[in-house]
Order: sequence, then C-alpha cells, then structure tokens
Amino acid sequence: MPAELSVEERLYLKMKIGDIVKWTMVEHSYHLACSAIGTPDLTNVRNCGIIIDKNTKNFFVLWQNGDIRAAHPNTIEVIND
Repeated sequence: MPAELSVEERLYLKMKIGDIVKWTMVEHSYHLACSAIGTPDLTNVRNCGIIIDKNTKNFFVLWQNGDIRAAHPNTIEVIND
C-alpha cells in the first residue's frame, strides 16, 4: 500500500506550469510581520503571478512586477480554476 502524501506533496501535484497564483495568507502575513524596516512591501505585487517553471522542490513564478522567484508549494495558492 503506498504511503500517504504530505500536504506539501499534494499541493505540488495539484499545481502546474501556467497556473495563476498568489501568496497564501500565511506568506502575506509573514512578510508584513517579519520584514526589516526599509524592506519594500511586496504584498501588492504578490497577488498575481504565473508559474513558468518547476523543479522537484519549487515552482518558479513570474510576478506582476516582473520578478521571477522560486516559491515552495505551501507559500502560493492557485487562483484560476
């Protein structure tokens, strides 16, 4: 009998290249609470991005401000269905 998948593994299998994503509420809150003074506020530009590539651990997201950043599956959520 196969071992049960972790939450992160299920999230990874659910997302695919081309999906439109945003930061999860936890990631959004973490950025607001834990950013150093003077760090640019990225919460507005992390509301919409598209997955452009992936590897065995991360997705690579092109965010609306032009940044391309790696994101763990538990830090982003799909907003297109």
